[in-house]
Amino acid sequence: MGHDYDLRVASLSGWTGIELRHFLALEAVASERSFHRAARKLGYTQSAISQQIAALERVVGHRLIERPGGSQPVLRLTRAGEIVMEHAYAIGARLKTAQADLQAFAAGDLDPLRLGFFGRGLGALMPGICRRLQDKRPDIEIKISEARTDEDLLGMLRRGEIDLSFVHLPLAGGEFEEVTLLEDDHVLVVQAESTAASRAASLSLEELATLPLIGFRMGKTCQLTDYFRSHNLEPSWLVGSDDIESVYAFVTAGFGSALLPRLATLSLGDDVQVVQLSCQLPPRRIGLAWAAARGESGSARAFVEAAVAEAARFSRGRLSLAS
Repeated sequence: MGHDYDLRVASLSGWTGIELRHFLALEAVASERSFHRAARKLGYTQSAISQQIAALERVVGHRLIERPGGSQPVLRLTRAGEIVMEHAYAIGARLKTAQADLQAFAAGDLDPLRLGFFGRGLGALMPGICRRLQDKRPDIEIKISEARTDEDLLGMLRRGEIDLSFVHLPLAGGEFEEVTLLEDDHVLVVQAESTAASRAASLSLEELATLPLIGFRMGKTCQLTDYFRSHNLEPSWLVGSDDIESVYAFVTAGFGSALLPRLATLSLGDDVQVVQLSCQLPPRRIGLAWAAARGESGSARAFVEAAVAEAARFSRGRLSLAS
């Protein structure tokens, strides 16, 4: 057993000669597809780039760059090169995280839990989460960074600018760990005195698509639009806004009906009516995510536990309201 262990250590020890500059050279050659352009990008000579790639290939024991030569001078990664490059990206991301943490430490900002937040009704969960944290971890301070899209929030996680973030699930790829908080039903918000209020609950998906609809502003993708289109329907979006007060104002002014997640309707006034739909729109799934490379800190874990408990309370209340 000890002999096997020594062999494994010996096989790994040769990799200690790899330096960050080797990975940077490989990334530059892969993106520029030329030793000359890679050298210009990094400020090295072409021979220095060639030497760094050759040194990396010697250490890993595989050819990493295809060098076609002749009339086809464009370079590309071999499959071994693609594998090394995938790990190089992960190492680079971890180094950026370390850099961000040290910058936060130097600025005195490392102690607060840095939380990503996209609004759109999530504020309804925050008081309950904070009450639970006060009971168990009153020492935790939360610093909220807000962004409107998951792409922005995940980018902040990737760069180490935040520790934890609310997100829409599911997430693609394996660079983040996640926990599901709740499924939030979509409901229709109509004028309280309108004729639409009496018939809204029984609307078919086809009928719903023809209404002038108001909702949150759509990003690159929209769960509801995609769902309508999967049934060969095109929804009639009239207004899209990130501001719930604007959405509310448009509904009360009679411009249309708002298609919103239930959490976003909890603070609306008496001039509107919230209607549970029977046409089985998919709920939005809300979760929390953090960078897998960094792991979960103690304060982040405490926040996740409080959020899971508060989300469960909300889900029970939603079910009792629907029954």
